[in-house]
Amino acid sequence: MTAYLALFLAVGPWPGTHGVPASAHVLARDASLSGFAIAAFLSWRVTRGSALARGLIMAWTVFGFAAAFFSVSLRSGSVVPVWLLVGEAGQIALLLSQPVYERTRKDPAAPYPSPTSLWPAPPRWMLAAAPAAAAVGALLGLGSMGPPPDSGCSRGQLGSSCMTISQGFPVHFLNASPVVSLQDGFRPFLSSLAGAAISRGALAEDLALWTLAAFVSMYLLWIASRRTEPGPSADGVVAPEGLPSY
Repeated sequence: MTAYLALFLAVGPWPGTHGVPASAHVLARDASLSGFAIAAFLSWRVTRGSALARGLIMAWTVFGFAAAFFSVSLRSGSVVPVWLLVGEAGQIALLLSQPVYERTRKDPAAPYPSPTSLWPAPPRWMLAAAPAAAAVGALLGLGSMGPPPDSGCSRGQLGSSCMTISQGFPVHFLNASPVVSLQDGFRPFLSSLAGAAISRGALAEDLALWTLAAFVSMYLLWIASRRTEPGPSADGVVAPEGLPSY
């Protein structure tokens, strides 16, 4: 849990009043001694075997990850929300690790755990499903439109003084000219993409963030269902060689 506290000190999520920070200055301003004290206390409770403390930390971290992913700060082009997502994904990975789970499990077989890796290996289908879900998410994100970053335009000025709109979610990676049409449908949407400029770097960032979010979501659901399977009973536990059995 020391590594978790280090990540929490670096990225939070802090219970601030400024929303998801878009700059390092705001991130440092949201940091508070009381928030770190609560995280340290819950981490200590996890080391003492508290499943409730681990659940509270997990819920707060997942909430912070979702808030950062859907935040306006991420669409502004700032790298700080990306850093928050990566750091909070690392926190989730630490909380899902086998040593932390074994410390807080209430299974009679826990005193004699079988040798396992640090993290249970995900199924192979998940490694292919996460990028596929990312591609679908990137296409659906084209419906999110706004002014290009640092353009000085507001959302209400699209199509009037702003001659370019940015599309994509959570990262705007496509710049196109707004097309006004009396017909709504797929064909006018395709015509609006004619001559659009795609930023390869922003597209790669968008796909990477979607892949990260999809993999974290799938892994959370998969490992929760895997670990709720009934373990061996206490009667079936065999003492290691060299220890007396009673």
